[in-house]
Order: sequence, then structure tokens, then C-alpha cells
Amino acid sequence: MRWSHFCAVTFFFLVFASTSYSNAQTVGAPTRKDSSAIRVQPKKASPRSVMLRSLLVPGWGQYYNRQYLKAAIAFGAEVGLVTTAIYWNSKAKGASDRETKLFYQNNRNTANWFLLGTVLFSMLDAYVDASLADFDESPDLSLTPPAVRSTGVKLTVKIGL
Repeated sequence: MRWSHFCAVTFFFLVFASTSYSNAQTVGAPTRKDSSAIRVQPKKASPRSVMLRSLLVPGWGQYYNRQYLKAAIAFGAEVGLVTTAIYWNSKAKGASDRETKLFYQNNRNTANWFLLGTVLFSMLDAYVDASLADFDESPDLSLTPPAVRSTGVKLTVKIGL
């Protein structure tokens, strides 16, 4: 794969992700201005299926979780590492002496290890995002129970030592 093809594919993916992101923000908006408007609840994806999506296509799990920037980063990282591994492999095949060939093979193997780590991290990220999709993000982080209004008597004892 040529570098220009890689850049073109990445560019179109980023454009597609950004337009989908802007369209996704208006999906749940009510169409009427009164209180009887019905909000559309987003579907909760199975964490396992989202993890497998992320394994099959770079960034698909993040895209399915509506994490469009993460999807673009995962896609770019995985495609870039695959391209790097292919480049070093082609250099290793064309190497004339043993030391240069070992150098290229070492670089190829390093790119493959980083690719494996990136794929596993992408799968884990997609799984966690899908698992925490319905997590309450309210700004109240206190541990105290909500105030209960009730009638009663309050007794305070002050002990002085």
C-alpha cells in the first residue's frame, strides 16, 4: 500500500467520522418544543459484540460506541502499524547481507508487537465503553444521602471536657 493511498483512506475516514459525529448530535433532539416530546434512548450494545467489532475492523468498536475521535485514532494507529510492518518486511526481503536483514526483521517484529498491543488496547477500550454506556455521570459525587424533609425533633448534646 502506497503512502498516498494510506493518507487518502485516512482522510476519508476522518471526514466520514466527523460528519457522522455532527449528525449524531441531533438524533436524540426532540422535534417539538413542548413537554410531551419523546426522547429516543440510544441502544445499549453488548460489550462482547463491540469488542469483536473492534477486532475485525480497526476502530469499528469505538465508532459503534459513538466515540468517533477514538475510532479515528485506533484506525490510524492500526493501519499505520500494518503499513510499517509491510514496509520493513519488504526491506528485509531485499536485504543483501545477513546483518541488514536481521535489522529489518527486528524492526518488522517490533511493529508487529506494537500492532498487537494496539489491537488489544482498542478491544479493551471498546469493551469498557460499551459496559459503562449507562453509567450515571451526574455532577453530584457526594456520599451523603439526599436530604429528606420530615417532621421530627432534633436532639443535640454538647459535652465539654
